[in-house]
Amino acid sequence: MICNTNANPQHDCVHPPIAALLIDDDDVDRERLVRMLRRIHDNIHISEAASKQDAIAMLHDGDLQFTFIFLDFKLNDGDGRDLLPEIWQTVGNECCVVAVTGSGTEQSAANAIKLGIHDYLSKGDLSAEKLAAAISEGMRLIAQNKLLRETEKKLLHRSLHDPLTDLPNRHLFFDRLDQQCAAFRRDTAPFAVMMLDLDRFKQINDAHGHAQGDHVLVESAHRLKNALREVDTIARLGGDEFAVLLPGMHSAQDVQALGEKLLAALAKPVTIGQELLSLGCSIGIALCPLHGCESTALIKHADDAMYQAKRGISKVCLYANDAAVPNNFPDKRAMVSAIQQALQNSHIQWHWQPKMDLDTQQLLGFELLARWPRAQHANISTANFIEAIEDTSLIFEFTRATVQAALQHAHRLRHLLGNAQIALNVSARVLEQHAFVEELIGAIKASDIPPHNFVFELTETALISNPIQAQKVVELLSANGIPLSIDDFGAGFTSFSYLRDFHVSEIKVDKSYILDICGSDFNQSLVRSLVVFCDALGIRLVAEGVENEQCRHLLLQCGCHFGQGYGLARPMPPEKVNEWIAAHTPPRLH
Repeated sequence: MICNTNANPQHDCVHPPIAALLIDDDDVDRERLVRMLRRIHDNIHISEAASKQDAIAMLHDGDLQFTFIFLDFKLNDGDGRDLLPEIWQTVGNECCVVAVTGSGTEQSAANAIKLGIHDYLSKGDLSAEKLAAAISEGMRLIAQNKLLRETEKKLLHRSLHDPLTDLPNRHLFFDRLDQQCAAFRRDTAPFAVMMLDLDRFKQINDAHGHAQGDHVLVESAHRLKNALREVDTIARLGGDEFAVLLPGMHSAQDVQALGEKLLAALAKPVTIGQELLSLGCSIGIALCPLHGCESTALIKHADDAMYQAKRGISKVCLYANDAAVPNNFPDKRAMVSAIQQALQNSHIQWHWQPKMDLDTQQLLGFELLARWPRAQHANISTANFIEAIEDTSLIFEFTRATVQAALQHAHRLRHLLGNAQIALNVSARVLEQHAFVEELIGAIKASDIPPHNFVFELTETALISNPIQAQKVVELLSANGIPLSIDDFGAGFTSFSYLRDFHVSEIKVDKSYILDICGSDFNQSLVRSLVVFCDALGIRLVAEGVENEQCRHLLLQCGCHFGQGYGLARPMPPEKVNEWIAAHTPPRLH
């Protein structure tokens, strides 16, 4: 049974109002406690619960907020202490729990305190004085906790906001920008970054003083914030420099239109003393992923565009994609940004390296290898720049460009290729996007090159890092007639059952075993074992890193008949492939 009673409205309210919940299955004990509470407090609302079930219903009643809960441990439907998790979940630190239970010992009181109960009162010697002391101490604790929470909230706000304008500061802005970049890597949601600088602010400060300058900053911040959407973030980075984060922006035109709106908001005169001064600003814009996918690159590009706006006629400038790529990169983010530009400007090249029969010199196919000429001047290897983009969304743009390059060059060479396969390297990140793999397959099937002329190379580490998703992708490739090759085999710890279950067409032994095969009995034994395994499953075994004749002969002795490396043929630009095939006298495999 649940009942509610209210304080006598004739009483003058001396104490602050409190709301109490009494949980006790004994009607007499509850009535006694109600009388005591009314005598010691003249502004109290009391709710009563005669069971655990009644108490849970009242705790979840959104209209009831309790200051105190007086809890009996022994209830007809269970131990009252079992309610504590429910109490902490529903009321938390906003409420004090006081145990009012049968005669207990000091040990039982100590145990109750350990459970988070604020005070322990025995029914055997319960008095109004003890009850009043428990309420007084509880009110003090509640007030103390409230003050602590408010102080923590104020300190947190102060640490993340600009004290003058109350806008987010650079720490909060960069945190939100990093989160937005992470969201883009997860679901490819585009966004934009703006850098904004007030024009002639220094002259205003010098002519009218810092107090009036602060007034201009506060007014500018207010106008800019009102012109933006609720989902946008505007921050003051320092001085008269502001930054804006714009989630969900899909086009440069939309962002530039918003930039013009901000210009119009700041163009209205500001009153300074007896004068009306017109403000202006310069705005630079960078878009993700068009101008980068990392926070440092986007801020830098938006800043560059802002300074272009300061120098030019247009006061809203989009970052120019054709900006010069630096000859060296201070960090990974700068490198990724430069690679982004190189892709957009078609500066990435794809060279073709033949795979061959080690005995007959017959051509098996080609592997497409990315080359970035600019990286040579920065001492960046191909492996370095691929690794730099592999954990960013740029890997999808890069893979798409690789497939398009393969289709374009294969179309020109189709009369020479025969059944020679074109191998495309696929990152583990691609496995995460089933729809993206379908897109690549669709592009291949829409071309005039048969799907079986392509082979997707997946590294062994990608295979073992996500075997379930990898198997789905392998099955999708197999269903569309595209073979799978496991690259860098031996660099990880693949279970041989994976190779059996995944319908692998080819294994490429990691070159670290091949480069030293002449001086390593272990490497030779490994190759022989793989030959037996691959022969049994009908898988082609290819040795990477065949650098000389001695290595080629030893591989043949071990039973490995296929290879790739500088000792056979170096990677070549696509325009040289025609010439190489014409000069390559052994017949192609058909």
